[in-house]
Amino acid sequence: MPVDRFYLNAPLLKGEIVSLEDSEHHHLSHVMKLHVGEEVELINGQGILSSAKITEIQKKKSLLLILSSEKKAPPVPRLILAIPLMRLSKLEWVIEKGTELGADLFLLFQAEYSEKEGLSENQQERLHNLCIAACKQSGRLYIPSLELVPHLESIFKHKALFLFGDTRQNESKEIPKSDCLAFITGPERGFSKQEVQLLNKEAVSFKLNTNILRAETAPLAAISLLSRLRF
Repeated sequence: MPVDRFYLNAPLLKGEIVSLEDSEHHHLSHVMKLHVGEEVELINGQGILSSAKITEIQKKKSLLLILSSEKKAPPVPRLILAIPLMRLSKLEWVIEKGTELGADLFLLFQAEYSEKEGLSENQQERLHNLCIAACKQSGRLYIPSLELVPHLESIFKHKALFLFGDTRQNESKEIPKSDCLAFITGPERGFSKQEVQLLNKEAVSFKLNTNILRAETAPLAAISLLSRLRF
């Protein structure tokens, strides 16, 4: 984990005074127990990495002077995971680890055999916060997006080369090259007949493993394979 790295949704311009509040302020002042004059790193989840000096620590916020800022280009290819809604504990695991492994966008869809229907605003916020924490932990500078979509068909409005996990394949194919790759995985009970027909029409089948993977395992196997295209 990068030492003393904090998140702030702001432009992070050199010479500006910025304010850390809420959980980030708590982490700086009460968990890390940092002091005025010490330097930290700031990210905004949009490719900016800044160094900043703590100038003041108040009860509810910390003030920092930005010393330098650098913007990094986003990694290529862009990687999308399309995941069926599942029990929240499983979904949290996939989002956290998928962020660490390099996913740029999570498309959460209602599969016909999904274990769960919909997400509350609080649950969506919880998942977004997991993305932020995982970015800080893993050294990423871009926070992945989360998009809740109503069904499998709605995924294909995105421009990408689509792959889907298919246990019927005798052997895995080579991962195709594209500027944007999206891998679709199914729920615990698998895809319905109608969903399989749609996938065969719109996506490329790909066998991730010789074994049948759980709903929360398949997305992580997929993103691990796709992320190797960035090496």
